[in-house]
Amino acid sequence: MDNHKEFTVKNHYLVEIRQTGDSIKDNLKSWSWDIYIAMSEDQQYRGRALAPGKGVEIPWTELSKSDVLEEMINICEQQMPKHI
Repeated sequence: MDNHKEFTVKNHYLVEIRQTGDSIKDNLKSWSWDIYIAMSEDQQYRGRALAPGKGVEIPWTELSKSDVLEEMINICEQQMPKHI
């Protein structure tokens, strides 16, 4: 019986995302994110992201939308206000 599923990292992106929000209107800052996208043989996707220097890590997360990079960028954007 096969009791494991393997995912292969297919893409590694460096994405720079600008902070937004009321508290930083005059001082926009960009965060650099390392985003990894992995895929299994049956085309299930997982994403992981790290923000070096910020100490923020998004663990491997199941992705379900057609644009998996955009989905991960949205997840990163949601985490940024929590770590200002």
